[in-house]
Amino acid sequence: MLLKTHVIFGVAVGFLAMRLGAPPAASLAAAAVLSALINPAMDYLGHESGRRVPRTHEPMHAAALGAAAGAAAGLALGLHAAYCALAGAAVSLSHLLLDAFTEHGIYVRRGWRYRRFALAHLRYNDPAANGLAAAISLLVLAAGLL
Repeated sequence: MLLKTHVIFGVAVGFLAMRLGAPPAASLAAAAVLSALINPAMDYLGHESGRRVPRTHEPMHAAALGAAAGAAAGLALGLHAAYCALAGAAVSLSHLLLDAFTEHGIYVRRGWRYRRFALAHLRYNDPAANGLAAAISLLVLAAGLL
């Protein structure tokens, strides 16, 4: 998916995670900051020569990266670090969920090897898939604010 789709979807998922321990306005602001930080970092660190590598596109690695970034951002923003770590992990895993629908998929560990896994084989820039993910994100945000 496109980076902007990852960020929008990450805001929605991070908002739901932050909502467990913070008021709506703080949850939305923290989720926006986390998503804007984590999603570009995952793509930058997770690609070498234009190809994905397991460094950030594997569920355990992504969750650890997101939780660490979330806790650091929570401490910097003066919010509860545990909720920010949870939201950071949720944002990074939402990135993988969207990438699992693309043609290159994500990595999963099987034994001592990494294997690619994809739920569908859509192009990353498919307008219908990106639009659907963005629409679902907006619905989730609206439902969370009610």
